[in-house]
Amino acid sequence: MKLFSLLLFSFMIVQIYPQVPFDQNPNWISADVTNVSTGGAFVDINKDGWLDFVVANGNDISIQKLVVYYNDGTGKFPSTPDWQSDDSDYHGHLAIGDVNGDGWMDVAVSVYIGQGGFSTPGKVKLYLNNNGILSLNPDWVSGDLFYTFSCAFGDADGDGDLDLAVTAGESYYGDSDQLRIYFNNNGILDSLPGWKSQNYFYSYDVSWADFDNDGDLDLVCAGESNPNYIFENYGDSISVTPTWQSTDASQYANSLFVGDVNNDGYLDLAISDNNQLGGTGKFKIYLNNNGTLETTPFWNSNFSGMGSGINLADIDNDGDLDLITGGWWDNIRIYLNNNGNFNVSPDYVSTSGSVVEAIICGDIDNDALVSGVISVVGPKKLFYLSKNHIQKINRVIVADDTLQFNEYCYDLENGWISLAVQPDSGAEVIVEYTYSKDIDLGITNWDQIIGNYIYLNNSNPVYVENEINQPYDFVLHQNYPNPFNPSTKIKFTIPRTVNPLLGGARGGLVSLKVYDILGNEIATLVNEYKPAGNYEADFQSTVNGHQLASGVYFYTLRAGSFVETKKMILLR
Repeated sequence: MKLFSLLLFSFMIVQIYPQVPFDQNPNWISADVTNVSTGGAFVDINKDGWLDFVVANGNDISIQKLVVYYNDGTGKFPSTPDWQSDDSDYHGHLAIGDVNGDGWMDVAVSVYIGQGGFSTPGKVKLYLNNNGILSLNPDWVSGDLFYTFSCAFGDADGDGDLDLAVTAGESYYGDSDQLRIYFNNNGILDSLPGWKSQNYFYSYDVSWADFDNDGDLDLVCAGESNPNYIFENYGDSISVTPTWQSTDASQYANSLFVGDVNNDGYLDLAISDNNQLGGTGKFKIYLNNNGTLETTPFWNSNFSGMGSGINLADIDNDGDLDLITGGWWDNIRIYLNNNGNFNVSPDYVSTSGSVVEAIICGDIDNDALVSGVISVVGPKKLFYLSKNHIQKINRVIVADDTLQFNEYCYDLENGWISLAVQPDSGAEVIVEYTYSKDIDLGITNWDQIIGNYIYLNNSNPVYVENEINQPYDFVLHQNYPNPFNPSTKIKFTIPRTVNPLLGGARGGLVSLKVYDILGNEIATLVNEYKPAGNYEADFQSTVNGHQLASGVYFYTLRAGSFVETKKMILLR
């Protein structure tokens, strides 16, 4: 259903989820079964408004190509790829991002081992997107050779463009190596890494995340035969030695994913262990305690085996992140999030098994797209959106100026955006984006008798107009009138749960406060428990018998982990 344009006009979704919204068998299987699929991503390569399926093939089994299955504009894919690269390699995982700031999403791919097999090291390479078509051969290849299975884009130096972090090391034959970062200079990656970890180790997955909420992206990697590590970003440098490491006994991680599983405002770490080389082979989650990850997991699965792909996504649309996992020659397992807790046994197990490598998320049939917006006041440069697995960044506005593509960078999968220039302290930053309330799953598979999979979300969402009695998202409205004198009104919405089975209520402790341009608190308009609903508060420009001066003021709504600030102008 082509409901994208309809949904942008303030339409929301009411859904009932009695169970996990996926069939036990995939809804689509590719026919190119000889491909050894490893890396994968949903991304709108040709900017037609529909997510395409990009897959890197090869692993350590066969020299193969990068391919793209284009979405036909109805949510369906061909059984074989529409596009393939001219070059071939033992490809590992891939990363998606706009490297050169032209508005088109490019593809970086790790090459696990060299053309000679395990006796020769691999590399990392980049295919640029040329107005909707990837280059047939890589436009950039690293100047150094090393074994690498995964890579990830992030703004390492806070300059608003995407740098590339790359795992290193190959544990089967004992080739340890250093984690690397290739810095982006004016849209071009340096040929040699500008940062390396001091220690040599083995790692098969990597990501960027602001674990300590200090406004920059830290580097996290999954350790194979050694602990999982975080290298802290200090703003002007990144530590070359780990500032955090896991201490639990099993140290055989295959994949990782980062997300706030308990909605406390801090990012947690999900890991899949693989017992092929040792350990217990569990899925596990490390909680973030006020900016520092605990060194042992708070949750371990009952599953024990060759864990592989892992992801965190709100697949049942109840406002928290569920855990999606896979294994080699095994099934897809989903553990539903219940207020930050997970059962040790899965709530869903697929019937079809395969050699799962990557698990990716997105709304491929556009059946539940919703427009989102965040509004914050500077001077921060890094912002997390209210969702992950974002479909599209529509517009970024700073102090009423719409930024160009080369003035910011972002990660759709993890839901962050990083600005090139720090906004003024009083400048409003608005990010308009599109996300979905009906997440589909893509699975890459290196079993050469089965193709890649897609599981469609079958929740059948019902669309209703977002009327005043149907609040399902936090909303802080612009005050009116604005500018004002002597008083103004501020409306806000406290949502109900999106799952009517949970009783409909979601209220909580809510505060609405007014500040001057220096950050001094001027007035508290609300500070009490509020049930779900729509509210309006009055603000008078005479406070404690004193008239406020003309100028810019800010008002902030806080409710749990939700915080939003808007500015208003008093003119006397």
